[in-house]
Amino acid sequence: MRLASLRAEDLPACFGLFQDSVHALAGGCYSLEQCAAWAPARAWDADIDHAWRTRLADAWACRALDEDGCLAGFAWLRRDGEFDMLYVAPRAGRQGLAGRMIAKLDAQAARAGVTALHAWASHAARPVFERAGYQALRANRIERGGVILENWLLAKGGWLEPRV
Repeated sequence: MRLASLRAEDLPACFGLFQDSVHALAGGCYSLEQCAAWAPARAWDADIDHAWRTRLADAWACRALDEDGCLAGFAWLRRDGEFDMLYVAPRAGRQGLAGRMIAKLDAQAARAGVTALHAWASHAARPVFERAGYQALRANRIERGGVILENWLLAKGGWLEPRV
């Protein structure tokens, strides 16, 4: 699998991969109800397009392509040091692809002088971030559509959680 730049025209395919990944890979850690709240069965539309393009505009991003040129994963890291997206297609899971994408984006951030990084990672993604040198700071709970989801705040490079 090769890594390439992520382009705005890739976003509809990324959205489909995101939905598949949540339901197939994260489904081992979350209930069906939680997966449905996290990645609802929804078609790509103008609202999603606008939201994802806006988020991508302020990020370093990459996509992974398999031997046939099909999308196998994607990730983006906001320029403020927050990992915003990291998803791998179910067929490409457990092959080190997520770790390679993290390393690529961490390196891009470092070249830009951004070394304090953090991620709100799912139970499924936590070990991948830990292998990449991120340390778990605390468990977290968020609500999506009235459903509680648990995830983890992880950080590296001296990032500190802001005091509230």
